[in-house]
Amino acid sequence: PKCPHSSAFPDETRGNMSARRRKGGQHAAVDDDPLLGTTESGPATPLLAADGEHHDGEPSDVSPSLPEMSPPRPLLYRVASSFAIPLTDQTGSPSKIFIGLFCLGIVGSFIGSIMPKDQSLPTPLYRLISSIIGYTYFCAWSISFYPQMILNFKRKSTAGLSNEFSILNVAGFACYAIYTLCFYFSPEIQRQYKERNGADAEITVQSNDVAFAVHAFVLCCVQLSQIIWYRGFDANPLAMSVKIGLATLLVVCMVFSALVMEHLSSWLDFLYMLSLVKVIISLVKYIPQVILNYRRQSTLGWNIWNIVLDCTGGTLSIGQQIGDSVDLHDFSGITGNPAKFALGFVSIFFDLIFFLQHYVLYPDDHGDMNSSSGHSGGGEEVDLPSEPLLNDELNNEESDLRRKGEISSEEAPTVVEV
Repeated sequence: PKCPHSSAFPDETRGNMSARRRKGGQHAAVDDDPLLGTTESGPATPLLAADGEHHDGEPSDVSPSLPEMSPPRPLLYRVASSFAIPLTDQTGSPSKIFIGLFCLGIVGSFIGSIMPKDQSLPTPLYRLISSIIGYTYFCAWSISFYPQMILNFKRKSTAGLSNEFSILNVAGFACYAIYTLCFYFSPEIQRQYKERNGADAEITVQSNDVAFAVHAFVLCCVQLSQIIWYRGFDANPLAMSVKIGLATLLVVCMVFSALVMEHLSSWLDFLYMLSLVKVIISLVKYIPQVILNYRRQSTLGWNIWNIVLDCTGGTLSIGQQIGDSVDLHDFSGITGNPAKFALGFVSIFFDLIFFLQHYVLYPDDHGDMNSSSGHSGGGEEVDLPSEPLLNDELNNEESDLRRKGEISSEEAPTVVEV
């Protein structure tokens, strides 16, 4: 075969091009040989093929584009992200849980060290330890309500969250808030408590208990309002058994209040009744959520950090109450505050059931539930496409061809939904 460079243009064409170069300087950049891509002044702009791309063997002075490297994030941003893991993470991976709980311990230690200590505790060092434990579980239990609320807001849905669980939470924390507020602020309740348990008996309800109870009640009301706003009760009406239970609770409170007003009972007994109601509700409220997860064979929509933080708070609550009683050499704090002691064990028991459901029975639903990213059953992150799938484009193209008559309905390709 002949050399392509020698026969690319006939002689007359080469002569015409040389004559044009001699006539004026405006054509000085015309190639001596278009295929070689050179000019009198040096290399010319590389020639492109018909498809608009460079090919092997052709000159090119365009350097290949390198992937852009994202700059490392500032240290302050990474530290802040670590502290926000309980609010932003929805994977529940062991590494995220460890980092999140470690940062939670730092926050609890800082708050507990600067807040007033319980001066009734005889050991100065244990006063600090008790304060740190108290505010750490206060933070854990208080923050545990936010991940579910954030998840509901992002998904614009409360699917996966039991309506019965949420409304029982409101009733339970209403009782617990009244209980702690009265024990902490009411001199009459404190007097009745000392008369019954001895003048030296210390009331173990602390400021962090009051703050947690009121804060939890407010957040439970917000979560219930989300269910109403996203029409969760339209899809899943409240069970009749829960309606009957709440009506019964209201009647019991009214009857007990009447007995106190008639001096047939005391307000201390009324508060003990409310604490018992809180314990009963805590025993019952988790059951609808366990059943809902079982029926759906999934924990999707039920944020795992709710359980992680709740279990952490329950464990620390039990530890603080036992430690306070040991330091005081008086276990009347446990017998005189049964609500706080029993709540820790109840929450831990059901938290273990939720851990079993999430990590063992239904592990394929781990991951982000915001439709932007997810996790496979093996626990590896899977980035879901952020742009629309091709189904709509294929269907539109098929519709255009059918209107033009180029394909019939029998020849139309079937598009499988992804």
